[in-house]
Amino acid sequence: MINKSGKVLVGVYVVCLVVLFLMCSTDLIIREPEREIYQIAVIIEDVRSDNYGNFRKGMDQGAAEFNADIQLITLYEKLDAIEQMELMDREQQDGADALIVVPVEEEQISEKQMTIPVILLRAGVAEASGMGNVIVDYEKMGELLARKILEEQPKEKTVYVLVDSVVQSDMDRLFLKGVDAVFAEEGRSVQRIMRHEVDRFWMMLERTGMKEPEEVVILAENQEILTEAAGVLAGSETVFSAVAGLYGRGTTMSILNYLDRGLIKGICVTDEFSRGYYSVREAVRALEGAGSVPTVMEPYYIQKKDLRDPAFEKMLFPIE
Repeated sequence: MINKSGKVLVGVYVVCLVVLFLMCSTDLIIREPEREIYQIAVIIEDVRSDNYGNFRKGMDQGAAEFNADIQLITLYEKLDAIEQMELMDREQQDGADALIVVPVEEEQISEKQMTIPVILLRAGVAEASGMGNVIVDYEKMGELLARKILEEQPKEKTVYVLVDSVVQSDMDRLFLKGVDAVFAEEGRSVQRIMRHEVDRFWMMLERTGMKEPEEVVILAENQEILTEAAGVLAGSETVFSAVAGLYGRGTTMSILNYLDRGLIKGICVTDEFSRGYYSVREAVRALEGAGSVPTVMEPYYIQKKDLRDPAFEKMLFPIE
């Protein structure tokens, strides 16, 4: 038998259960509002995303921190400006909250009218009304690499610049502009080798390597050409012996591996992880009405000895 006080306690308990049930069913309990997940589309200028490894890691970090969902989109044809602008329209129509774009044609993209925020990953320091910017000054990067080559290589050695045979990206064009300006200023002998002519160039180096070792310096216009050139040096002792130094830019694992093996003499890089992180941060800032502030990424010159330097190790090998 339950005494009178026990019945009171049971009654109170039942009332509490009823009240809790009503509160839960009528949303009377104060709940923390769910944060909106921002849908951000990232449209690059290439058909593959292999060169964006560290950049993607930075974006993933930014997405986790700023509550965003990232979709990386490549082109069907490399450096197709028309397709890139069509993709921008498509992603906006499909419900993207913001876009991050590595522009094929910066001027065209910066003038394009969009109703959602657009963050441009620009190749040079320039103004772009209505769009946020994360900037790598590739002209400055080219100048830096050319000056390092002048410091390290005797003037009598000819510099061969390997360039793409197809249309150049703004990154490649500005990078070479910086390279050419420094070499012209110093009166350094430079010869350009187009990509479709490169096989004959390697054959020439086969002959050179047998007679006059370390007679040429090679500078690659972009990451793809640098990787291909390092692969040729890795596969031929004769060609390798003809080259006093192979230089370029990029932070792919293949390039860093070739640098570590001594096949590449030096590279110019930027902090691609931070570049990806900043691009997401600026997109979310724009979405939340905080405005987007231009962010300029500095170039660095890296040699084999720098790969284990704590100042560069985190930048080159970011932990996921």
